[in-house]
Amino acid sequence: MFLEQYKVFSLIEDVIKLKVLLILESPYINEYLHQHPAAGESALELTQFLMAQGYLKNFDAQLPLGCNIKVLNYQSLGILNCSTLPLNKAFYPCALNSEDLAKVNALAAIKQNLNQSNPNKLPVDLKENSIFKDFVSRLTEVLEQAPADIVIVPCGDTAIGFVDAFKTIYQKSLTVLDSLPHPTEPDWAEKIAAIRLTDHIAPQILP
Repeated sequence: MFLEQYKVFSLIEDVIKLKVLLILESPYINEYLHQHPAAGESALELTQFLMAQGYLKNFDAQLPLGCNIKVLNYQSLGILNCSTLPLNKAFYPCALNSEDLAKVNALAAIKQNLNQSNPNKLPVDLKENSIFKDFVSRLTEVLEQAPADIVIVPCGDTAIGFVDAFKTIYQKSLTVLDSLPHPTEPDWAEKIAAIRLTDHIAPQILP
């Protein structure tokens, strides 16, 4: 399939040493170019937010989160996207065959219908969705290898929806924090001002 070339996979430098797994939505243009998650402007906001919270002291505050992880081979923090394909229809070329266009529309619908601010959203049954099934497979594989006390942090509405659905079918206990807002949300700055992540994740976990 033509769309397969746009997949971007997880960023986990060493699953055995993983302490915090951030769940993000999907790749976009910068992620495709860099070939790893969290390479764009919203990921730069995440870098600056986490550093301001007292984590990641050696990170470059002017680099997106994923780029810092790659440059430093940072092993305590990993990133896994809900979808390995972009969920934003604007990412894709305009000239798609009918099969690929139908898939792109289905991908965009996932994002639209999990967006809590969308007044026209429709009920979503993720458990029968192939993108969600792939997410379950990828996240389960990580959890089977990672330390038992790994902390999962969903970021944004799509990640909340995927993680909430995952929790209903995963048989083992999980440590899942309340989600972070997504940096693309218009009230991002106001929302993060009230968050004290250190109440849940000690600074030494992500030094």
